Amino acid sequence: MKLRKIAVAVALLGLVLVTASYFSPHWTVYRMRVAIEKRDYKTFSSYADFPALRDSFRSQLLAGGAGPGINPHSADNVLKRLGQEIGGLVMGPMIDAAVGPAGVMEMLNSGVPGITQTVIKSTITQVPAAGEAMPSMNIAYQGWSRVAFRGDGALEKDGSFILVRSGFWSWRLAEVVLPRQP
Repeated sequence: MKLRKIAVAVALLGLVLVTASYFSPHWTVYRMRVAIEKRDYKTFSSYADFPALRDSFRSQLLAGGAGPGINPHSADNVLKRLGQEIGGLVMGPMIDAAVGPAGVMEMLNSGVPGITQTVIKSTITQVPAAGEAMPSMNIAYQGWSRVAFRGDGALEKDGSFILVRSGFWSWRLAEVVLPRQP
C-alpha cells in the first residue's frame, strides 16, 4: 500500500514537471509581453539573445550564392557576389542597429519579424510605438528545444520568431524566420 502511494506521487510529480516544461515557452512569451507593455528593456533583454538574432537576420537577408548546376565563376555570379558584398556593407550596420531591444520589441508588437519603418523609428527613438500591445501569439513546437511563434492571424509565410531552450524551463528569443517574398 505504501509503495503504491509513492508510485502515484512520483507519477504525479512527473506529470507536473512535464506539463510545466511544455508550457514554459508560453510563460516566456507572456513575460516578454509584460516587459514590452512596461517598456522594460532590461527584463526584455534577459529573454533575447541579440547576437544570435542579428546572425539570423544577416544569414537570411544576405543569403544567396550559386544554385545547383551554375558555374560560380561565370560573370553573372561574380557580379551577384559583388552585389551581395556591397549589400552586406550597407545591411550589416542597419541590422546591428535595428535588432536591439527597441527594434525587437517593436517587431513583437507587430507580431511579424522584419525591419520596417516603424522598427527603424523605434530604434532611433528607443521607444516602441506607444499604445500598441503585443498581439496574442500562436506557439508551435518544432522539437524539444525549439519553438516558433507568430501573431494571431499571421500565416507561416509571414515569418515567425523562434525561441530556443536555454535550460529545462528557460527559453530565449534567438532566431527569426523572415517573411517569404512572393
